Formats: sequence, C-alpha cells, structure tokens
Amino acid sequence: MTATQAPTMTSTSKPAQSLRLCAESLTLNYGGRNIVENLDFEVPSGQVTAIIGPNGCGKSTLLRGFSRLLKPAGGRVHLDSKDVSKYGSRDFARRVGLLPQHPIAPDGITVADLVSRGRYPYQGMFSKASREDDAAVAWALEATHTEQLADVPVAELSGGQRQRVWIAMSLAQETDVLLLDEPTTYLDLAHQVDLLDLVVRLNRSRGTTMLLVLHELNLAARCADHLVAMKDGQIKMSGAPSEVLTRDNLAEVFGLDAVVSPDASGSPIVVPSPRKEML
Repeated sequence: MTATQAPTMTSTSKPAQSLRLCAESLTLNYGGRNIVENLDFEVPSGQVTAIIGPNGCGKSTLLRGFSRLLKPAGGRVHLDSKDVSKYGSRDFARRVGLLPQHPIAPDGITVADLVSRGRYPYQGMFSKASREDDAAVAWALEATHTEQLADVPVAELSGGQRQRVWIAMSLAQETDVLLLDEPTTYLDLAHQVDLLDLVVRLNRSRGTTMLLVLHELNLAARCADHLVAMKDGQIKMSGAPSEVLTRDNLAEVFGLDAVVSPDASGSPIVVPSPRKEML
C-alpha cells in the first residue's frame, strides 16, 4: 500500500461530536515564568487547525493546557462550557486525546498492546476488550500502515515506525478532539505527507476536531483549514492559510524574508529568500 492509498474510516468508527474547546484569559507557566499569557482562543470545531510559530513561542505549552497536562496559572480552559478540570479522567479521555512530542512506551510492550491502550477510556478496570475495541485497534493499525508490526516490541522500531505507532494509539482512542504535538517528528517527507493526509481524512470522515503543532509551514498550509500563528505566548494572527502565510506576517512572526506563492490547488507555498551573503 502506498502513501496515497491509506484506507478510509470503517463503519465501526463512531462519528465525532462537535465540541467547543476554548481558552479564556489563559495563562500557563513553567517555573514561575509565563509562557502563555492572558490568551483567548476557541479551537474551530470540526476543522483541522495548525499552530505555527518560532521555537519557544508557546505552541506546545498551549496544547498541554488544552489537554489538562498543565494547570492554568490564570484563566481557564473549558470544553462545552464546562471547565476541563471538572471532567473525570476517563470521561475527558473519551472526548480529547493528546499525542505529546516525546511519548514513552512501557518496557517490553508490543505494538498491538500499545495501540490497544488507546481504548482504556472505554473499558472498566477488569473488563476484556470488546469487538468495538478490537475493530478500532485493527483500523488504527491499518490506517497507519503498522499492522505488519503488531507483534514487534516497540523498543525495536525505528524512530519513524515508532511515531506511526503512537499515532495509531491516538486514533484507536476515537476522541472528538485530537491534539497532536509535532506529529511528523522522525518521519521522512513521504510519511509526513501520508500522516497529514490521514489527519485530514479522519477529520472529513468522522468530523474529528484536529489541533496540531507543526514546524513545516508548507505542510501546515497543505493540511490545515485554519492556521494560528503564535509569538511570545500570544496569537498574532489566525485564519485561512492564505491569510496567515503572507510575506509581511512571516517577517513579523518569524523574522523571515520569504516569497509566498499559491500552488496548483491554491495553497500558499513559502520559499525563503536567499541570504544576502549568498548572492
């Protein structure tokens, strides 16, 4: 199966609910230093949104706040008008999933066992996997082209294979909102495109709200319905890729001089200008 022939959603996958995930006057900090400060942002429901910005601007910190991994120092995050801290852990995990930058697998665990852990929000403490659980795991493995690795220990995988397995675990969770922090890490270009195409298909077929942190601007423009550009813990601009990825905006957010042109589909392509000393 090639990168452009990933399977579609199966009938066993439940449709996602349209949930409202918002930050209101949100402040997040590490070690007493504010990384995100007094930020207001509503994640576009049912769309693919990519957060872009320079290193250290607060992109990953914002995702941690949305996922409850980081407690707000001020303001709040709410899901459907309810503070996320008020949800039980399993109840929240059935609605919002997170793939962090550097997940750690338990020692000795196989691929299939790791992916099946995405089903924990739907299981009791001593219950066995249901047919729905098995179907969700099988689809997630197939969708990420990792079914042939099912019995392989995660520790024996390459970096790219391991990343696809973590994606599979996130997909098996079948959440309404999925937060992905730099999901293309360790992947070559073909698999980066494949993965982001899968994200788009999952959004289109289930209605899953996707919020991604991405560094590659052209891939962000290719996959996202909505871009959010951050700098110094604040949202500087947001909107359609063609509205956000302009020469002036790139200079303001990244300090980058670049030419921006549409591709054949109309998505913007960013080409950095040559350094002066190279001319």
